[in-house]
Amino acid sequence: MPIAPPDEKLLDLPPMTLMDIFGRMRSLTDKAGFSGTLPAIWQCSDESQSIKKALFGYTYNCPSFNLGRVGGLLDPTRLATAAHHGNDLVIVGGSHLGKEENDGIGYIRRIHGGVAPCCGMLCRMLNEYLQVYKRATQLIKISHTGNQLRIEVPYKYLFNKPAGETARIVIRLDRLVDGEATGEGALGKIYPLNPALSKKHQETLSGWGELPTPIGTLLTPDTFCFHKQIDLNSHEPMNMLEASIFDFLPEIVTSSRPHRRLCDVNTWRQFHRIASYITDSFDGSGRNIFVLAGLTLDHTVSHNTFVPQFGFWMEQGRALKARYFGPEDIRALLLAHAIYKPPMTFLEYAGIG
Repeated sequence: MPIAPPDEKLLDLPPMTLMDIFGRMRSLTDKAGFSGTLPAIWQCSDESQSIKKALFGYTYNCPSFNLGRVGGLLDPTRLATAAHHGNDLVIVGGSHLGKEENDGIGYIRRIHGGVAPCCGMLCRMLNEYLQVYKRATQLIKISHTGNQLRIEVPYKYLFNKPAGETARIVIRLDRLVDGEATGEGALGKIYPLNPALSKKHQETLSGWGELPTPIGTLLTPDTFCFHKQIDLNSHEPMNMLEASIFDFLPEIVTSSRPHRRLCDVNTWRQFHRIASYITDSFDGSGRNIFVLAGLTLDHTVSHNTFVPQFGFWMEQGRALKARYFGPEDIRALLLAHAIYKPPMTFLEYAGIG
């Protein structure tokens, strides 16, 4: 069982405006004595993220260094290059999600007027697993016969098969059934329903009828896993992202907001990648480093807000004394600092006016 990411309710905090976030970060790092500060950012290469990158550089009066790839994938090795361009480092990163959500997927309107899922790469990766899960929730059925609840599991979920190039669900049969099959159904075998599952969902199942009915959301993350050949050595962004979050996909597809949950899990994974790299592999001798990770909400291609979720702070290269901040703590840390206001306008920073 992989370690579980933070509960989605803990990460669902109110968003903050970009200049609010960046201004408070600037006040924090100024107060902490950061000098020769280079801003760096890892984020998806989507055009909707460009304004964010520009405003981050504007706040620190230095264009930001790129640490990311499509899909909000981090390349921590770029930190070594960034270190040659500045002294102390302040880093922002994470996934992004279209603000308009429909059926658990975030959408954004592009410049040509079309509406599309955003982040598109994460959505494409999610879709394969989401469809496999939804199919299982419709094919596995429960019925009430006499005083006994029964479950019909199609043969496609009973036969063992090696992992292939496409995702498939493997049912944890002992979590769903109680003992041996008692009959044959149209597609598979019929079993008594597991008493623990019956008790857990007693209220829902009390109204179940004799007609076999799809199990639906009662197919919870603890009752199945996914099997697929995952290329752990690939350097293609889609494969790297899939490998990073594969173990957490049952919990993601069963969320009422699977796209957002995937974005949150990806941000959590990438944040701990960079924090581990800084403390274990990066030569940060004497450097101050502050990392803020969170979810960017895309209202439009040119307007974002940001939900701070995780923080890392290392002072003077002292990796063993680095501080980590969870969702509530990082928000409180930011709110404890005033919003820095750059001395020049954005147009002046851009060399206009």
